[in-house]
Amino acid sequence: MENIILDGKETSKEIIEELKQKFEANPTSKKLAIVSVGDDYGSAVYCNMKKKKAEYIGIGCEVFHFEDNVSQEEVENKVKELANDNSFAGIMIQHPLPKHINEQKCFNLIPAEKDVDGLSAESFGLIAQSAPIFVPATALGIMKLFEKYNINLVGEEVLMIGKSQIVGLPLSVMLMKAGATVTVAHSRTRNLSDMIKNYKIVIVAIGKPELIKADWFTEGQIIVDAGYNTGNVGDVDHNAYNKASFYTPVPGGVGPMTIASLMSQTATAIEKLR
Repeated sequence: MENIILDGKETSKEIIEELKQKFEANPTSKKLAIVSVGDDYGSAVYCNMKKKKAEYIGIGCEVFHFEDNVSQEEVENKVKELANDNSFAGIMIQHPLPKHINEQKCFNLIPAEKDVDGLSAESFGLIAQSAPIFVPATALGIMKLFEKYNINLVGEEVLMIGKSQIVGLPLSVMLMKAGATVTVAHSRTRNLSDMIKNYKIVIVAIGKPELIKADWFTEGQIIVDAGYNTGNVGDVDHNAYNKASFYTPVPGGVGPMTIASLMSQTATAIEKLR
């Protein structure tokens, strides 16, 4: 059996280069704003990657960083300020925020037309109503990979392991809207190892390194690992790839697609303002 890599690295390059050509032909002064809090190493790395990618495309990007001891009010005031600043077409808040900050309250202050990471309650509601403006970037990246590799979702049974508002929940709704039958599980689901064998497509986004073991899978399944943990490992034991018909590697699978999807939605936000 052939194991086909769902190559997020190469697919994201194609998206980025297409966007670069668009903005070379039609430059913009509109920018992307990224709000970050604290000294989380991963967050700092991702903020830097997003800023560099935006500037490569031709989109200005400013990172507004707060120290860990910032108050809820200060963060909210910055988001409100950016929401009213017409020079910014898109706003995103880098996850995770420190525990004393209510993330969702901050997400909800971003107007839907600027919510290029798709994480506000309004954006989620619009997904459910089949009228999204923007959707969570990781979820969109996974859907773009299915499209790129002609993986038909209509009528397929999908197991979504993970129920976060950033990946699991919105992606489950998007998969259902695309015609799939979706079961949502998580790290505490009973008999998870037995469940996995019954699904053609298994998507994992739980943030626990290699929690999902290789012997839980059967030959020919499609494995999408949206996890990224210390040591360059995903949420799925990489030995499971040998059984898969299609799989996303870690790194080089879902991660690059998340950034490309964020850039794509930022570009859309800018186009709507032209």
